[in-house]
Amino acid sequence: MADRALILSADHYNLTDEKTGEVKDLYQLWYCNDYRESSDTEVGSKPIKMITTPEIFAELRLRELPALFDLELRSRPGKANAAALTVVGVTYVSSPAIFVTAPVAAKSQAASAKA
Repeated sequence: MADRALILSADHYNLTDEKTGEVKDLYQLWYCNDYRESSDTEVGSKPIKMITTPEIFAELRLRELPALFDLELRSRPGKANAAALTVVGVTYVSSPAIFVTAPVAAKSQAASAKA
């Protein structure tokens, strides 16, 4: 299953299992796609959080986000064995010029505010 998406960000977390104490790596990304039905109370696109793999995270680190990708999705058993999707493949499409300037790190902004 493929899905064209604007990937906004990708994250890597270390989570500790409360029951076993085992540290697990979690890789996730946030994206928007065109699947949205506006209503009287909602308009626009909401970001979607999706689990991904270490390999996809490494590939996304090579690009500046946000960027358009075609996503390859696979289903897997999730909580209570309900179907859940994981991003298992990405194909770069383009990097639309959304912002006029490059992102500014929060530390730089804080230092400028103090000056």
